[in-house]
Amino acid sequence: MNRLILILILTFSFQSLTKADDISEFEIEGMSIGDSALEYFTKHDIKKNSKPYYKNKKYTPVENNGYPFFKTYYAVDYAFLSNDSKYKIVMLKGIIDYRNKDMKKCKKELNDIYIELSLLFENWVKGDINTKIHNADPSGKSTYTSAAFWSDEGVVAVACTDYSEESGWMDHLSVAIKTKKFNDFLQIAYD
Repeated sequence: MNRLILILILTFSFQSLTKADDISEFEIEGMSIGDSALEYFTKHDIKKNSKPYYKNKKYTPVENNGYPFFKTYYAVDYAFLSNDSKYKIVMLKGIIDYRNKDMKKCKKELNDIYIELSLLFENWVKGDINTKIHNADPSGKSTYTSAAFWSDEGVVAVACTDYSEESGWMDHLSVAIKTKKFNDFLQIAYD
């Protein structure tokens, strides 16, 4: 029953995309690409939750865990151009906590979401579901299973990340949307 509810919630979150290929139509917890983060978070929260993940500082990533207005996701991450005083969102990611849960269930949820996304993004280039080693974990024991959809607008991706116990990081299911410029930036973000 819980899985059905999750699928229905995620499906309704994606519903607006059936009407347009514009990625700004996609919402995660009411937020969209192009919105100002200041509509949802204070400058203090943005600075407090900013992370130094990228060596290249062109964009600033922000992690937000457990805010009271989050209904579907445990966390919502986003990014903005570092010099943008309006904090315009260029990447959004909803995260569902999978700590101490069966990762087979996560992969089943991923597959269900992938099928739904395939219907919603039928005009986008569709990637297959693949499992790879997560290079952020030096132990080489962490993996992620993911699939993505591409267009000139950007990328929509779904993933299950299964971190090694040694890493101490949270296993999770994520649904993300990124502008093409931000997605291209990720190729050099860690250089």
